[in-house]
Amino acid sequence: MEIELADVAYDASVWDVKRTFGAILHSDDFHNLDPKTPRAVNFKVTLNPGAGGVQNNGSGSLILPSRKIGDRLLRRVYEEGKHIVINGRKLRLFRSKRPPGRGLRETLEKTPYLEPDEEEKREDKLRRLDMGLHVEKVQFGVFYRKPQDPMTAPRVFSNEYEISHRDKGAGLLWFEYDHRLIRIQLGDRQTEEIGSNIAITFSNIRKVAIGIDFGNPFVCFELLTPPMFERERFNRTLTGNDWRDQRKFRQRLDSLSPAHAAVAPYAHHMRVIMHTEADIHTFRELCQVAEVQRPVLAHVEAFDRGFFAPKQMHKFHTWLAQFAWPVAFQIEALLRGGFLNTEDLLGHFRVPLEKLQREMGAEAAAVTLRNFCDALRTRGPRDSVVDCWRNAMPESVSKREKGAGARLAMRRFELPTERERDMGKFQCHHVTFTPTRVILEGPYVSVSNRVIRQFAGFEDHFLRVDFRDEDRLQYRWAREVDGTTLLTERVGGILKHGFELGGRRYEFLAYSSSALREHAVWFVNPFEHPTQGFVTAQRIRDSLGDFSNVIKKPSKYAARLAQAFTATDPSVSISRDQWEEMDDIEDEHGYLFTDGVGTISPKLGDMIWEALCTAKESLRRVQITPDAYQIRFLGFKGVVVVDHRLEGIKMRLRPSMNKFEVPDMDVAPIEIARWFDRPGTTYLNKALIMILEDRGVDKKAFLRLQEMAAAEITTASDTVADTVGLLKAHNLGQSFSLPWLLRGLRAAGLGMRAEAARDPALGDLGETFLQSLVIFAQHHVLRDIKHGARIPIPDGYLLVGVADEGAMYAKEGVENVFTLKEGQIYVCIQSEDDEEPVYLKGTVTISRSPVVHPGDIQRVQAIGEPPADKVCFFRGLKNVVVLPAAGKRSLASMLGGGDLDGDLYSVIKYAPLVPTLHKDAGDYVGLGTRELPDGRDSTVDDICDFIVEYINSDVLGLLSDRHLMIADQSKDGTSDPACIELAKLCSQAVDYPKNGVPVDIFDSPRLLIREKPDWKKAEDSDPRDTDYYYSSRALGELFRSIDLNNLKLPKSPTPIPSGGVVLPPLREQPLSDAISVTLRRLIEGQLTYFENKDQNVAEMKDLFMLYEQELRYICVTHALSDAPDIRLQEEEVVVGTILAVCSQQRWRRDRMHRMRLHASELVRNIRMRLFQPADPLNPEQGELVYGLSQAWLAWDFGMRNRTVFGARSFSLVALGVVLDTLYKLGALVF
Repeated sequence: MEIELADVAYDASVWDVKRTFGAILHSDDFHNLDPKTPRAVNFKVTLNPGAGGVQNNGSGSLILPSRKIGDRLLRRVYEEGKHIVINGRKLRLFRSKRPPGRGLRETLEKTPYLEPDEEEKREDKLRRLDMGLHVEKVQFGVFYRKPQDPMTAPRVFSNEYEISHRDKGAGLLWFEYDHRLIRIQLGDRQTEEIGSNIAITFSNIRKVAIGIDFGNPFVCFELLTPPMFERERFNRTLTGNDWRDQRKFRQRLDSLSPAHAAVAPYAHHMRVIMHTEADIHTFRELCQVAEVQRPVLAHVEAFDRGFFAPKQMHKFHTWLAQFAWPVAFQIEALLRGGFLNTEDLLGHFRVPLEKLQREMGAEAAAVTLRNFCDALRTRGPRDSVVDCWRNAMPESVSKREKGAGARLAMRRFELPTERERDMGKFQCHHVTFTPTRVILEGPYVSVSNRVIRQFAGFEDHFLRVDFRDEDRLQYRWAREVDGTTLLTERVGGILKHGFELGGRRYEFLAYSSSALREHAVWFVNPFEHPTQGFVTAQRIRDSLGDFSNVIKKPSKYAARLAQAFTATDPSVSISRDQWEEMDDIEDEHGYLFTDGVGTISPKLGDMIWEALCTAKESLRRVQITPDAYQIRFLGFKGVVVVDHRLEGIKMRLRPSMNKFEVPDMDVAPIEIARWFDRPGTTYLNKALIMILEDRGVDKKAFLRLQEMAAAEITTASDTVADTVGLLKAHNLGQSFSLPWLLRGLRAAGLGMRAEAARDPALGDLGETFLQSLVIFAQHHVLRDIKHGARIPIPDGYLLVGVADEGAMYAKEGVENVFTLKEGQIYVCIQSEDDEEPVYLKGTVTISRSPVVHPGDIQRVQAIGEPPADKVCFFRGLKNVVVLPAAGKRSLASMLGGGDLDGDLYSVIKYAPLVPTLHKDAGDYVGLGTRELPDGRDSTVDDICDFIVEYINSDVLGLLSDRHLMIADQSKDGTSDPACIELAKLCSQAVDYPKNGVPVDIFDSPRLLIREKPDWKKAEDSDPRDTDYYYSSRALGELFRSIDLNNLKLPKSPTPIPSGGVVLPPLREQPLSDAISVTLRRLIEGQLTYFENKDQNVAEMKDLFMLYEQELRYICVTHALSDAPDIRLQEEEVVVGTILAVCSQQRWRRDRMHRMRLHASELVRNIRMRLFQPADPLNPEQGELVYGLSQAWLAWDFGMRNRTVFGARSFSLVALGVVLDTLYKLGALVF
């Protein structure tokens, strides 16, 4: 309903009127008390503009969502005499004859009311920032010092490329508050058709300075990454439809010109020459308005040094050709990372680098240079580049040590032997292409795959290549930006034509499905293999199998190739007579109930598990043998589950698992992608909470669960058992075996502070490094709860889905078979600590992530223990969920379009979360697979085109975000038509990698209002109140209920230059800490001594240095930002978390995964250098005693140096070996 306003005070603003009506409409007389929609009345106020400087002309309108509210307001004014006064003037109200537009009325009805204070604040900022500053020159370059200068010395700006607009019309600089960026437009709208834009996001500015240099007023930007470059057609034709006109009218570029393209990869800092001195002062004021860091007044000298001029770069690459590839890679990393320039490399460091390779060899020199690069990133303010070089040199080179000392120092460069190497992993070099840069990392450990294992010894010919935006996040385009050309030329050009790096030519090979989601692929440098001849990318692809059934479908063809590149662990090989195919189970309509699942015999399952345990020490402590494995085998992929009817060594696979044909092999390996030895924990998440709330689950149920979780986190440090429970529940500390360590210390007689206070006989762990780790673990879990609503669910389990094979039993003639009916499931849980299995029985919910459609959560019946008097396939199966092979439709397909080739399903027995309202499952009908339009066979170029299109159209995360925000904004929640449409688009986006049919996000439903719910602040590193509203949904209350400021993180030692570690003068007796004192009896019982000789302890220094350097590299490489002052803390690596805020959670998860894998391999390496028996499964007593003595020395060294970065976690690695050897010697039982 629209109400006309008259006699409005001329000095009143829209916000004054809105505040006045808000106070009335949100009083008890008007507030909507409906418990289903407990929202304040939303409305819109418009004032007609006034003349002569007044705010309005005395009239306006008030638009309300319903006539009922409008009638009540008019009665209040005219029948009850409660007049409305604004700024001393009585307002008159009239019923308007014009009905409000339907769209506006629905928006007001659906969306929440926004407080006018923040809107007014934003409008005021936009008004004050509505101006431009004239720009005369834009210079791109680098800041530099001489190699001998410390970081405290002043820097000089080298201008490597300049754009001058002094003679042809100035450029313009302005602030875009809503987009959080500064834009510099180069070109004259009056005389030019096309102009260029430089966009600098606020978050990309590390430092900003203003000053005057020889009469030229300047602004200097030190940027974390290159800015964004765009092209814009000034005088484009407009249609009058703002949504269409403001779409994709700017084209993203990799550079501003060919000359700029030559230096852009190396020089991205900026110096902007302004028109007048007044402009730089105005710029400083605008920074304050826009909430950008205030510029400092500085004198920055500028020269044209030509570090990256074509002639200089030619000299560099000619010189680089003399180095072995691993060394050349690291030298390129120094240049491309901005740590050194060509003058540094061709001048000061030329001779030292040549000497390094000559004296140390390629492998050792490459490791040294990687450490040098790391030292440059972490150097202190007094350190020069030369200091970092000196500190990175191994003692055997820099000090010319002789004999045993030199040999010990060189141990860090030894390659692992065949017995030491985990064949499921390899050292991988990583390359990231951004629009302008090439970022080089590694090598560090990555999980191997079938193809790379074939070429052992040639792993450095394979590169993992990522395509990302400048900030290392995935490409995301603003609505006005078209990135298609950039991706086609930059990404497509690299994929199709390859690239040269360190003197080698690399060509595109393939990708794995998980890597594609990270926008990553594999490249290979062709090489000569001693047995397979000349190996090229095409030859590798041709050797993988017969893809003729999908060759006309590029996306499907690439997905089949991807199977061979899935990260897997080798297990056992079986002969052709030990595996066979069997039929899928389907209904009369062709619906598959066994899509992606087969069976194996118990004996084969045991063989696979034994092979994994032999390769992975951590698995040897697992008591439960898995009943299911996710595998890759020849052209098959999927899950195999134990079938107790199968005898001997037998595997049965299905047609639905067979993705391509492979020539028959007498013996073929079974590769393991995942094993399922324990039930996973099911957690709430934002989407699950939103849908469950809409389906009748009380908001209080979520709040209770969060309160319970927060209480458990807070008390987790009370006892060792509670701490172990927290770590295991959230998969923390696994790289350092923290849960196992804590159990061992408890068995030895130590407890957490509260336990030690209750029992004086226990040693106190409260003063040890472990207490600090517990605080980081608590912060990680609380952060996940607040930022992601990741709340553990009691009686909730995350299990791999398998099919009931009962129908196959019956088909094969077995009688009296028990099978699951439609709507039934079977779940049997047994965790490591459970003496007996637990059978779920009764009503449960089952779902599969991601949940988007309201029907993605289904209620089913768990049957409990199967009847004893019938034959049952799944009797005895543990830690899987068995789905029925009966009904109108596969249950898996009803859960977000799932299948059984490895999908994990959440099964929740917790009654308060079982929804009361039923919703039919979404109709996940496939769109078919896109074929090439001319019907020809796919080539590798077609796969490259698909990758480019995928990167440009990878919008699943954006669609999911938009779905959640609209559900929060609309009173209809996830049942809003826009949300249902987005659920369909999400399903299409999930299938896109296989069917090749993209989603156009620009035509998808839009947000109802600009502002986002306040729980979205979690993903913003610098949230502004003007961008958010107070959410009344469960997610909003959950978000606001957790305060992370209550936990203060302990300070971690800062990395110091390599080689600076010594045994300091002790202020206390060695081995006098609580852990050492408690272990004394056990140590003396095995070694006959307790205290170590100082010289023996000192011998651990080199091993510690190896550990410390790699730990430092982990802290720098796996941080979310490339900023030189950003690195992970030691505690984060040990716990396995990254606490920094990130707008893309997928990037944070990927970095955490890489960091954990890297840390696990480091720990494994150090453990094996301390204790490496000839037979890991059956070590001899002498080996155990020697391992204990070495580990005790390492523990002592770490504790003596515990104020040094890395020493505390080093001591934990040693402590793990101490406890392990004591356990195997029988001295410690736990």
